[in-house]
Amino acid sequence: MGNNILIVGCGSIGLRLAMSLKDQHKVYGLKRNAEGLPADITGISADVTRPSSLRGKLPNKLDYIVYCLTASEFNDKTYQEIYVNGLKNLISEINHSSLSPKRLFFVSSSSVYPQDDDQWVNEETPVTPTRFSGQRLLEAEQLALSCKFPASNIRFSGIYGGSRTRLLEQVRSGKANSESPAYTNRVHEDDCVLILKHLIEKDVNAEVLEDCYLASDSEPVQMNELIAWIGKQIERSITPKEESKTIGGKKRSAGSKRCCNKRLLDSGYQFKYPSFREGYGEMIKRIYTQPL
Repeated sequence: MGNNILIVGCGSIGLRLAMSLKDQHKVYGLKRNAEGLPADITGISADVTRPSSLRGKLPNKLDYIVYCLTASEFNDKTYQEIYVNGLKNLISEINHSSLSPKRLFFVSSSSVYPQDDDQWVNEETPVTPTRFSGQRLLEAEQLALSCKFPASNIRFSGIYGGSRTRLLEQVRSGKANSESPAYTNRVHEDDCVLILKHLIEKDVNAEVLEDCYLASDSEPVQMNELIAWIGKQIERSITPKEESKTIGGKKRSAGSKRCCNKRLLDSGYQFKYPSFREGYGEMIKRIYTQPL
């Protein structure tokens, strides 16, 4: 039955990806406690940060791995354990078990880009992250590319959709900073699942894959514009909560960049939600059925 695919991390994206693949492939889901996984997914209870818990747990044949864990805390130690040490431990167990996967997909983030001058960035843009989150993810990306089998790093930008309603709630409550001129890059949770599935299917069909994809929708937008648009859709007037900091008379927005998805589009992927309008529009329609 198709290929043996291991999903490491069965959160909202990992589990949905597993369910979308189960009819064509044998899917394994690895998490600390896999007992609650759907019957169609073969659960593997293990902790990638504890090498001993992985010993002998992997299937005898493994074709694809999707490493999509989410750090439970936003600090350097947790990022090091989950993304770097965890991936290193998994690769070590794969090698110890003499497995030869066709490809590893490591779910990374656009936070590896430190650019703060509104410039466009793509997969060829030099990355020298200054924050621990980007540094650890880049370290894990390099680890993935240095293993004995092929690997692709998928850099998702700001994920929204599903239960990720924080920005909508901030706008609704008036807590959103409507003055920020920083560019924000977004990708809907549905597209995250579909992008990973698309790339797996390309590899299954023996099509050439790149070692990195920047996965963001087709329209970076300034945060103040996004907040104003959301406010208009939910029929709430937006008032500035605070003045943006200025440096030398110019508004400064740390981490402001624009993500280019040309490589992903060239691969044949078509976005379900090409911009924030379609994605947030669907969410607003689903959540706010009555005018506020």
